[in-house]
Amino acid sequence: MKRLFEHRFVDRALAGASLVVTDRRWAAPLSAAALGFGIFAGVAIGPGAAGTLATGAQQIVEIPSSSEGDGQSGGGGGAAVPTESPAPQEGEAAGFEEAIPSSAPLAPEAVEPLPDAAPEPAPKPSRAGGGEEEPEEGEEAQKLAGTVVHANPAAGSYALAIKGGELVAVHTSELPDPGTKLSAPLRRLANGTFAEADDPTAEKAKASSVNFRGAVTYVSPDPAAPAYTVSGRGASLLVHVAPDPSGAVPELPAIGAYVAVTAAIETPAEPNAKPALVQSKVELEPGPPSTYLDLAGVVEEVLPDGHLLFSADDARESGAHLTLAVPASIDASKLKAGDSYLATATVEADGSLTLSGIAGDEHSKGADDPAGAQGDLAR
Repeated sequence: MKRLFEHRFVDRALAGASLVVTDRRWAAPLSAAALGFGIFAGVAIGPGAAGTLATGAQQIVEIPSSSEGDGQSGGGGGAAVPTESPAPQEGEAAGFEEAIPSSAPLAPEAVEPLPDAAPEPAPKPSRAGGGEEEPEEGEEAQKLAGTVVHANPAAGSYALAIKGGELVAVHTSELPDPGTKLSAPLRRLANGTFAEADDPTAEKAKASSVNFRGAVTYVSPDPAAPAYTVSGRGASLLVHVAPDPSGAVPELPAIGAYVAVTAAIETPAEPNAKPALVQSKVELEPGPPSTYLDLAGVVEEVLPDGHLLFSADDARESGAHLTLAVPASIDASKLKAGDSYLATATVEADGSLTLSGIAGDEHSKGADDPAGAQGDLAR
Protein backbone atom coordinates (compact mmCIF):
# COMPACT_ATOMS: atom_id res chain seq x y z
CA MET A 1 0.00 0.00 0.00
CA LYS A 2 2.75 2.39 0.97
CA ARG A 3 4.82 1.74 -2.15
CA LEU A 4 1.80 1.94 -4.46
CA PHE A 5 0.89 5.31 -3.00
CA GLU A 6 4.44 6.59 -3.51
CA HIS A 7 4.51 5.49 -7.19
CA ARG A 8 1.18 7.15 -7.94
CA PHE A 9 2.26 10.37 -6.31
CA VAL A 10 5.47 10.45 -8.42
CA ASP A 11 3.65 9.60 -11.66
CA ARG A 12 1.16 12.46 -11.16
CA ALA A 13 3.91 14.90 -10.28
CA LEU A 14 5.96 13.95 -13.34
CA ALA A 15 2.98 13.85 -15.71
CA GLY A 16 2.31 17.52 -15.25
CA ALA A 17 5.92 18.38 -15.94
CA SER A 18 6.48 16.08 -18.97
CA LEU A 19 7.87 17.54 -22.16
CA VAL A 20 7.95 16.22 -25.74
CA VAL A 21 11.61 16.12 -26.76
CA THR A 22 12.02 16.89 -30.48
CA ASP A 23 15.68 17.63 -30.43
CA ARG A 24 18.23 15.08 -29.28
CA ARG A 25 20.41 17.87 -27.88
CA TRP A 26 17.89 18.34 -25.05
CA ALA A 27 17.88 14.70 -24.06
CA ALA A 28 20.84 14.81 -21.66
CA PRO A 29 19.85 18.01 -19.78
CA LEU A 30 16.26 16.91 -19.42
CA SER A 31 17.30 13.45 -18.18
CA ALA A 32 19.49 15.07 -15.52
CA ALA A 33 16.65 17.38 -14.47
CA ALA A 34 14.22 14.46 -14.25
CA LEU A 35 16.67 12.48 -12.16
CA GLY A 36 17.22 15.42 -9.80
CA PHE A 37 13.48 16.04 -9.43
CA GLY A 38 12.94 12.34 -8.69
CA ILE A 39 15.56 12.37 -5.97
CA PHE A 40 13.99 15.49 -4.44
CA ALA A 41 10.52 13.95 -4.48
CA GLY A 42 11.80 10.72 -3.01
CA VAL A 43 13.48 12.51 -0.15
CA ALA A 44 10.36 14.63 0.47
CA ILE A 45 8.19 11.58 0.99
CA GLY A 46 10.81 9.23 2.35
CA PRO A 47 10.47 7.76 5.86
CA GLY A 48 13.68 9.34 7.07
CA ALA A 49 12.76 12.94 6.24
CA ALA A 50 12.20 14.83 9.40
CA GLY A 51 9.58 17.52 9.28
CA THR A 52 7.62 16.05 6.35
CA LEU A 53 4.36 14.18 6.22
CA ALA A 54 6.32 10.94 6.26
CA THR A 55 7.34 11.39 9.87
CA GLY A 56 5.29 11.20 13.02
CA ALA A 57 4.56 14.13 15.30
CA GLN A 58 7.36 15.28 17.51
CA GLN A 59 7.13 14.39 21.20
CA ILE A 60 8.14 16.71 23.99
CA VAL A 61 9.40 14.85 27.05
CA GLU A 62 9.61 16.86 30.25
CA ILE A 63 12.37 15.80 32.62
CA PRO A 64 11.11 16.36 36.16
CA SER A 65 13.46 18.20 38.50
CA SER A 66 14.12 17.20 42.11
CA SER A 67 12.03 19.26 44.51
CA GLU A 68 14.82 19.10 47.07
CA GLY A 69 17.56 20.15 44.68
CA ASP A 70 20.09 17.30 44.50
CA GLY A 71 22.74 19.36 42.77
CA GLN A 72 22.20 17.68 39.35
CA SER A 73 19.32 19.78 38.06
CA GLY A 74 19.57 23.36 36.95
CA GLY A 75 17.54 24.51 39.90
CA GLY A 76 14.36 25.26 37.88
CA GLY A 77 11.71 23.16 36.21
CA GLY A 78 12.56 20.31 33.86
CA ALA A 79 13.84 21.19 30.38
CA ALA A 80 11.67 20.36 27.34
CA VAL A 81 13.66 18.05 25.01
CA PRO A 82 12.19 17.37 21.52
CA THR A 83 12.48 13.81 20.32
CA GLU A 84 11.53 12.12 17.12
CA SER A 85 8.93 9.41 16.93
CA PRO A 86 10.20 6.11 15.62
CA ALA A 87 9.88 5.68 11.86
CA PRO A 88 6.66 4.03 10.72
CA GLN A 89 7.00 0.36 9.98
CA GLU A 90 6.21 -1.29 6.67
CA GLY A 91 2.47 -1.45 5.99
CA GLU A 92 1.67 1.77 7.86
CA ALA A 93 0.33 4.87 6.06
CA ALA A 94 3.01 7.38 6.97
CA GLY A 95 1.86 10.92 7.55
CA PHE A 96 -1.85 10.16 7.61
CA GLU A 97 -2.00 8.43 10.92
CA GLU A 98 -2.73 10.48 14.05
CA ALA A 99 0.35 10.65 16.23
CA ILE A 100 0.08 8.43 19.31
CA PRO A 101 0.96 10.40 22.41
CA SER A 102 3.66 8.92 24.59
CA SER A 103 2.66 7.66 28.01
CA ALA A 104 2.99 10.17 30.87
CA PRO A 105 5.86 9.60 33.29
CA LEU A 106 4.90 7.59 36.35
CA ALA A 107 4.41 9.64 39.50
CA PRO A 108 6.79 8.72 42.32
CA GLU A 109 5.34 6.54 45.03
CA ALA A 110 3.95 8.48 47.97
CA VAL A 111 6.21 8.28 51.00
CA GLU A 112 4.47 8.06 54.34
CA PRO A 113 5.75 10.80 56.69
CA LEU A 114 7.51 9.60 59.81
CA PRO A 115 5.41 10.03 62.95
CA ASP A 116 6.46 12.78 65.27
CA ALA A 117 8.30 11.65 68.39
CA ALA A 118 6.00 11.39 71.38
CA PRO A 119 6.65 14.21 73.82
CA GLU A 120 8.18 13.20 77.13
CA PRO A 121 5.69 13.27 79.98
CA ALA A 122 6.10 16.20 82.31
CA PRO A 123 7.33 15.30 85.80
CA LYS A 124 4.62 15.11 88.41
CA PRO A 125 4.74 17.87 91.02
CA SER A 126 5.43 17.03 94.63
CA ARG A 127 2.98 17.63 97.43
CA ALA A 128 2.56 21.20 98.57
CA GLY A 129 4.99 22.19 101.26
CA GLY A 130 7.78 19.90 100.02
CA GLY A 131 6.31 16.74 101.56
CA GLU A 132 6.12 13.27 100.07
CA GLU A 133 5.85 12.94 96.29
CA GLU A 134 2.56 12.05 94.64
CA PRO A 135 2.32 8.46 93.41
CA GLU A 136 3.33 8.00 89.76
CA GLU A 137 0.69 7.70 87.06
CA GLY A 138 -0.73 4.18 87.06
CA GLU A 139 0.46 3.56 90.62
CA GLU A 140 -2.49 3.13 92.99
CA ALA A 141 -2.13 4.23 96.59
CA GLN A 142 -3.04 1.56 99.13
CA LYS A 143 -5.10 2.82 102.04
CA LEU A 144 -4.22 1.25 105.39
CA ALA A 145 -5.58 1.85 108.85
CA GLY A 146 -4.13 0.98 112.24
CA THR A 147 -2.51 2.23 115.42
CA VAL A 148 0.86 3.95 115.58
CA VAL A 149 3.05 1.76 117.80
CA HIS A 150 6.38 3.52 117.59
CA ALA A 151 8.10 6.57 116.05
CA ASN A 152 11.59 6.46 114.55
CA PRO A 153 12.98 10.01 114.14
CA ALA A 154 16.32 8.73 112.77
CA ALA A 155 14.66 7.25 109.67
CA GLY A 156 11.72 9.67 109.55
CA SER A 157 9.19 6.85 109.85
CA TYR A 158 6.64 5.33 112.18
CA ALA A 159 5.49 1.76 112.75
CA LEU A 160 1.79 1.18 112.12
CA ALA A 161 0.17 -1.95 113.53
CA ILE A 162 -2.62 -2.85 111.08
CA LYS A 163 -5.42 -5.35 111.53
CA GLY A 164 -3.94 -8.65 112.71
CA GLY A 165 -0.98 -6.90 114.32
CA GLU A 166 1.40 -6.86 111.36
CA LEU A 167 3.90 -3.97 111.47
CA VAL A 168 4.08 -1.56 108.52
CA ALA A 169 6.85 1.09 108.34
CA VAL A 170 5.61 4.43 106.95
CA HIS A 171 7.85 7.38 106.01
CA THR A 172 6.52 10.89 106.50
CA SER A 173 7.68 14.44 107.20
CA GLU A 174 5.58 14.74 110.40
CA LEU A 175 5.68 11.82 112.83
CA PRO A 176 2.46 11.04 114.72
CA ASP A 177 2.53 10.17 118.42
CA PRO A 178 2.43 6.51 119.49
CA GLY A 179 -1.14 5.44 120.19
CA THR A 180 -2.60 7.55 117.36
CA LYS A 181 -5.28 5.74 115.38
CA LEU A 182 -5.19 6.74 111.74
CA SER A 183 -5.80 5.74 108.15
CA ALA A 184 -3.66 6.91 105.26
CA PRO A 185 -3.15 6.28 101.52
CA LEU A 186 0.30 4.76 101.16
CA ARG A 187 2.67 4.06 98.28
CA ARG A 188 5.37 1.42 98.37
CA LEU A 189 9.04 2.49 98.26
CA ALA A 190 11.99 0.68 96.73
CA ASN A 191 13.14 -0.98 100.00
CA GLY A 192 9.66 -2.40 100.74
CA THR A 193 8.55 0.23 103.25
CA PHE A 194 5.85 2.83 102.55
CA ALA A 195 5.38 6.59 102.33
CA GLU A 196 2.25 8.64 102.84
CA ALA A 197 0.70 9.50 99.47
CA ASP A 198 -1.58 12.07 101.08
CA ASP A 199 -2.39 13.45 104.51
CA PRO A 200 -3.62 10.78 106.94
CA THR A 201 -6.94 10.91 108.76
CA ALA A 202 -6.50 10.55 112.53
CA GLU A 203 -8.95 9.96 115.34
CA LYS A 204 -8.95 12.31 118.32
CA ALA A 205 -8.80 9.57 120.93
CA LYS A 206 -5.47 7.78 121.39
CA ALA A 207 -4.83 4.23 122.48
CA SER A 208 -2.92 3.54 125.70
CA SER A 209 -1.93 0.02 124.65
CA VAL A 210 -1.19 -1.65 121.32
CA ASN A 211 -1.09 -5.13 119.82
CA PHE A 212 1.52 -6.15 117.25
CA ARG A 213 3.40 -9.19 115.93
CA GLY A 214 6.90 -9.90 114.67
CA ALA A 215 10.11 -11.85 115.03
CA VAL A 216 12.46 -11.42 117.99
CA THR A 217 15.83 -10.11 116.75
CA TYR A 218 17.54 -9.07 120.01
CA VAL A 219 17.37 -10.11 123.68
CA SER A 220 18.96 -7.96 126.37
CA PRO A 221 21.49 -9.85 128.49
CA ASP A 222 20.99 -7.46 131.43
CA PRO A 223 18.68 -9.08 134.05
CA ALA A 224 18.20 -5.72 135.73
CA ALA A 225 16.72 -4.23 132.55
CA PRO A 226 15.02 -7.08 130.68
CA ALA A 227 13.96 -6.22 127.15
CA TYR A 228 13.82 -7.67 123.64
CA THR A 229 13.33 -6.33 120.11
CA VAL A 230 10.44 -7.27 117.84
CA SER A 231 11.08 -6.65 114.14
CA GLY A 232 9.17 -6.48 110.88
CA ARG A 233 10.11 -5.04 107.50
CA GLY A 234 11.33 -1.49 108.27
CA ALA A 235 10.72 -1.54 112.05
CA SER A 236 12.62 -2.91 115.06
CA LEU A 237 10.82 -2.01 118.32
CA LEU A 238 12.31 -2.38 121.77
CA VAL A 239 9.87 -3.97 124.25
CA HIS A 240 10.60 -3.49 127.94
CA VAL A 241 9.69 -6.17 130.47
CA ALA A 242 8.79 -5.15 134.02
CA PRO A 243 10.99 -6.84 136.64
CA ASP A 244 9.45 -9.69 138.59
CA PRO A 245 8.43 -8.51 142.08
CA SER A 246 9.97 -11.67 143.51
CA GLY A 247 13.31 -10.74 142.01
CA ALA A 248 13.29 -13.67 139.59
CA VAL A 249 14.62 -13.10 136.11
CA PRO A 250 11.69 -12.95 133.72
CA GLU A 251 11.61 -15.42 130.90
CA LEU A 252 12.24 -13.76 127.54
CA PRO A 253 11.52 -15.14 124.06
CA ALA A 254 14.47 -16.49 122.07
CA ILE A 255 15.97 -14.86 118.98
CA GLY A 256 14.01 -15.92 115.92
CA ALA A 257 10.80 -16.64 117.82
CA TYR A 258 7.62 -15.21 116.29
CA VAL A 259 5.54 -13.46 118.97
CA ALA A 260 2.26 -11.60 119.42
CA VAL A 261 2.71 -8.78 121.93
CA THR A 262 0.33 -6.59 123.89
CA ALA A 263 2.19 -3.57 125.25
CA ALA A 264 1.30 -0.44 127.17
CA ILE A 265 2.52 2.92 125.89
CA GLU A 266 4.22 4.54 128.87
CA THR A 267 6.14 7.78 129.16
CA PRO A 268 9.02 7.62 131.65
CA ALA A 269 9.23 10.27 134.34
CA GLU A 270 12.61 11.54 133.13
CA PRO A 271 12.57 14.92 131.37
CA ASN A 272 12.33 14.77 127.57
CA ALA A 273 11.83 11.00 127.78
CA LYS A 274 10.13 9.36 124.82
CA PRO A 275 7.20 6.94 125.10
CA ALA A 276 8.25 3.35 125.66
CA LEU A 277 6.56 -0.01 125.04
CA VAL A 278 6.14 -2.11 128.19
CA GLN A 279 5.03 -5.69 127.76
CA SER A 280 1.63 -6.59 129.18
CA LYS A 281 1.33 -9.95 127.49
CA VAL A 282 3.32 -12.06 125.03
CA GLU A 283 2.35 -15.20 123.13
CA LEU A 284 4.72 -17.41 121.18
CA GLU A 285 3.61 -18.52 117.74
CA PRO A 286 3.96 -22.27 117.10
CA GLY A 287 6.90 -23.55 115.09
CA PRO A 288 10.68 -23.47 115.34
CA PRO A 289 12.53 -20.12 115.56
CA SER A 290 13.28 -18.41 112.26
CA THR A 291 16.87 -18.44 111.01
CA TYR A 292 16.28 -15.50 108.65
CA LEU A 293 15.63 -12.08 110.21
CA ASP A 294 14.45 -8.65 109.05
CA LEU A 295 16.25 -5.80 110.81
CA ALA A 296 15.93 -2.01 110.92
CA GLY A 297 18.49 0.23 112.57
CA VAL A 298 21.54 2.43 112.31
CA VAL A 299 24.98 1.41 111.07
CA GLU A 300 27.23 2.12 114.06
CA GLU A 301 30.58 1.09 112.63
CA VAL A 302 32.27 -1.05 109.99
CA LEU A 303 35.08 -2.99 111.69
CA PRO A 304 38.38 -3.81 109.94
CA ASP A 305 37.87 -7.52 110.55
CA GLY A 306 34.87 -7.58 108.18
CA HIS A 307 32.09 -7.19 110.74
CA LEU A 308 29.35 -4.58 110.96
CA LEU A 309 27.95 -3.09 114.17
CA PHE A 310 24.21 -2.54 113.73
CA SER A 311 21.91 -0.98 116.36
CA ALA A 312 19.72 -3.53 118.19
CA ASP A 313 16.58 -1.38 117.63
CA ASP A 314 15.82 1.28 115.03
CA ALA A 315 15.71 4.27 117.46
CA ARG A 316 18.83 3.09 119.38
CA GLU A 317 16.76 3.10 122.57
CA SER A 318 18.56 0.08 124.01
CA GLY A 319 22.05 1.47 123.37
CA ALA A 320 23.07 -2.05 122.27
CA HIS A 321 24.15 -3.34 118.88
CA LEU A 322 24.23 -6.53 116.83
CA THR A 323 27.47 -7.81 115.31
CA LEU A 324 26.98 -8.97 111.71
CA ALA A 325 29.59 -10.79 109.61
CA VAL A 326 29.80 -9.12 106.18
CA PRO A 327 30.15 -11.53 103.22
CA ALA A 328 32.32 -10.76 100.18
CA SER A 329 29.18 -10.14 98.09
CA ILE A 330 28.40 -6.96 100.06
CA ASP A 331 30.61 -3.87 99.88
CA ALA A 332 30.60 -2.44 103.42
CA SER A 333 32.64 0.58 102.28
CA LYS A 334 29.47 1.97 100.67
CA LEU A 335 27.71 2.14 104.04
CA LYS A 336 27.68 5.37 106.01
CA ALA A 337 27.97 5.23 109.79
CA GLY A 338 25.09 7.02 111.49
CA ASP A 339 22.58 6.45 108.68
CA SER A 340 19.46 4.30 108.94
CA TYR A 341 19.28 1.03 106.97
CA LEU A 342 17.18 -2.06 106.53
CA ALA A 343 19.04 -5.34 106.74
CA THR A 344 18.47 -9.06 106.50
CA ALA A 345 20.56 -11.56 108.43
CA THR A 346 20.98 -15.32 108.68
CA VAL A 347 21.24 -16.96 112.10
CA GLU A 348 24.15 -19.42 112.00
CA ALA A 349 24.27 -22.70 113.92
CA ASP A 350 26.42 -21.12 116.67
CA GLY A 351 23.96 -18.20 117.08
CA SER A 352 26.10 -15.64 115.22
CA LEU A 353 24.59 -13.43 112.54
CA THR A 354 25.67 -13.05 108.90
CA LEU A 355 24.50 -10.10 106.84
CA SER A 356 22.42 -11.21 103.83
CA GLY A 357 21.25 -7.89 102.44
CA ILE A 358 21.17 -4.18 103.22
CA ALA A 359 19.30 -1.15 101.79
CA GLY A 360 19.01 2.55 102.62
CA ASP A 361 16.22 3.75 104.93
CA GLU A 362 17.29 7.34 105.57
CA HIS A 363 13.91 9.07 105.23
CA SER A 364 11.74 8.47 102.17
CA LYS A 365 14.44 9.56 99.70
CA GLY A 366 16.94 7.00 100.95
CA ALA A 367 14.25 4.34 101.27
CA ASP A 368 13.22 4.84 97.65
CA ASP A 369 16.73 4.61 96.17
CA PRO A 370 17.26 1.11 94.71
CA ALA A 371 20.90 1.92 93.86
CA GLY A 372 21.85 1.70 97.52
CA ALA A 373 20.57 -1.86 98.00
CA GLN A 374 22.93 -4.85 98.16
CA GLY A 375 22.65 -8.59 98.66
CA ASP A 376 19.18 -10.11 98.73
CA LEU A 377 17.58 -6.65 99.18
CA ALA A 378 18.82 -5.49 95.75
CA ARG A 379 16.24 -5.51 92.98
